[in-house]
Amino acid sequence: MKQFFKDRYNIIGIVIVLMFALIVYQLANIQLIQGENYFNQSQSENLKSRTILAERGNILDRYGVPIATNSTSYSLMLMSTGAKSEKVNEILLKLAEILEKNGDSYKNSFSKYFASNPVKFGSKLEKSTDRIKVLKNTTGYLFKGFSQESSAEDVYNYIKETAFEIDDKYTDEEAYKIMTLRFEIMGYNSLNPVIAEKISNNTVAEVEERIDEFPGALIDAVPSRKYVDAEYASHLIGYVRTVSENDLLEHADEGYNMNDIIGKSGIELTAEGYLRGTNGYRRIEVDDSGKTKTISEEAVKPGSDVVLTIDMRLQKAAIDSLEKNIPVIRQRKNSQNHKDAFAGSVVALDVKTGEVLALASYPSYDPSIFLADAGDKEAQKAISALYDDKNTTTSEYNRAIKGLYAPGSTYKPLIGIAGLEEGVVNPYEKYFDRGYVQYGDIMLKSIEYRTYRGGLGWVNMIQAIQKSSNPYFYVLGNKVGINNIVKWATKFGLGQKTGIDLLGEENGTVSSREFKAKIDPDPWTETNTAQSSIGQLYNSFTPIQLANYTATIANGGKRFKPHIIKRVIKYDGSIVTETNPEYEELSVKKENMAIIQEGMKAVANSEDPGGTASSAFVELLPIKVAGKTGTAETGNEANHSSNALFICYAPADKPEIAVAVVVERGVLGAYTAPIACDVLKQYFEINKVQSEDYTVKKDIAELTR
Repeated sequence: MKQFFKDRYNIIGIVIVLMFALIVYQLANIQLIQGENYFNQSQSENLKSRTILAERGNILDRYGVPIATNSTSYSLMLMSTGAKSEKVNEILLKLAEILEKNGDSYKNSFSKYFASNPVKFGSKLEKSTDRIKVLKNTTGYLFKGFSQESSAEDVYNYIKETAFEIDDKYTDEEAYKIMTLRFEIMGYNSLNPVIAEKISNNTVAEVEERIDEFPGALIDAVPSRKYVDAEYASHLIGYVRTVSENDLLEHADEGYNMNDIIGKSGIELTAEGYLRGTNGYRRIEVDDSGKTKTISEEAVKPGSDVVLTIDMRLQKAAIDSLEKNIPVIRQRKNSQNHKDAFAGSVVALDVKTGEVLALASYPSYDPSIFLADAGDKEAQKAISALYDDKNTTTSEYNRAIKGLYAPGSTYKPLIGIAGLEEGVVNPYEKYFDRGYVQYGDIMLKSIEYRTYRGGLGWVNMIQAIQKSSNPYFYVLGNKVGINNIVKWATKFGLGQKTGIDLLGEENGTVSSREFKAKIDPDPWTETNTAQSSIGQLYNSFTPIQLANYTATIANGGKRFKPHIIKRVIKYDGSIVTETNPEYEELSVKKENMAIIQEGMKAVANSEDPGGTASSAFVELLPIKVAGKTGTAETGNEANHSSNALFICYAPADKPEIAVAVVVERGVLGAYTAPIACDVLKQYFEINKVQSEDYTVKKDIAELTR
């Protein structure tokens, strides 16, 4: 044996065998034992998972007219291929030049940290008490040897030369472009390495044509929200924004990610669960040369379409009329006009179903401003204006469901109903309106008395509604009693939410003993009841409540739950849900309701000049309108005009549509009637009837849809 090991060839042979055995073992270990593990590691390095954003459902009007829809934009991203900084920097500069050439902008969060030419700290660092910590947390790099006192130029050069390894061959301008884009694809952003959004078709074409020059570059199709004429329905439709940190926390179990958008107000918020789709996923392989290839994909599921009850033609007519008539009201010659009318609301309902045909709040805004990039200064300025409490010309505030207004004389039909139902008044019995009623040492005066020291003379209930006699209703209200008034106001849904399918609706208040007791220790008086009976004192209702109250009178006592979502349709065409009318039948005698309806017809009868809105509806002949004006004092008439209201329904004999109009500081209720007329004209398509063919004898059916 010793002789065997003395032979050098034998020793060499043994070494060779051992080495070969070791190699075989290692190969076996790599391929058989650890093969799956190494394969998975290689795959994780070469495979990237991408979220495919789902299209949001469309929002359509009742006839399928799109209000909120989608468009496809393209994003440019650069995925990590493991390339060295020299190569990455070269690619990014070329991409920046392509974007600039085609008029596209690229993301520039870096400017918040550093500005160039001259180099200085940006807004994120300028006032920071620990710049180095902020930079470390943002970039992930360790800034050894730097402190709060380090100059901007020193820190900037460290990032440029050490972190991003940018060669001196680049100019300062080129280096800044590279740093800007490197910043967008580093650290946390590397999970979603987008360098430019909403790029042009020219950029898409050029990048794809030269894709071999840009290893890791990828063009991603991204659905984005698009609004069509939504400024006419801004408060109703609402808007979307990219999810915030609070949104992610609030909806932690609902699968939202940082790239999703979420409804923030209006239908976009209320119907978020329907409109939001389900994202898909794509697995992308990046080979050694940086080329990308999709190897698997999970399809997206688009959101469902929400069809509204709204008729966009009526919606436009309402906004256009508010915009047209409010300046006219400001110029009306009236001693009580401070020329300060500035805002308003219109609500139109189908009296047979409770469907909302129009829900307008003015001033309006363009929801598209919330889709603009953070760098769009005009859009950001417009957004800030919406939330400016001092701003009275533009507001995100939805007056139709949130605005609370004293109803003024539009409340008188309710008092009439209460009086008739409680049996305390004969509707044909005459009352002498002398212009005032005395309660102890308090004299409650009518507008007529304050104007010319007189009253309306002898009036019955129909005439009192027609001419809006305050004294008649002062007296009637006290006969009915405040408790009964509250009972009937509650039956008609006043001072309480209607239940409309929009978030943010306000309750309002019915003037009552209970409410006064909360704010005033003095006992309830006859004067309080009298003031409440003409829609003053503590009464405050929303336009949607007033419209629903009007519709209930029009249809004879069915109080519907107003709704604005007609149906929801899944992406495959199936119906997800459809809203059926819901109503409560009020126990009001038909003969009593007929008296009130007769009085409201007299208000807007163009053939009888005695009504407070008799001249406003000449253009609607032969369609008759029933209505009621309201002038609501705010208690600040020394500085501002009174609020103006008008409620109506048409046709008066076979009601189809009810309308409520409110104009803040609109002076007189009669001034707002033309706004309701414009909405009714659109509804009945009177504007399509040629004047030379127009005759009063035409059948109403020829003028209606």
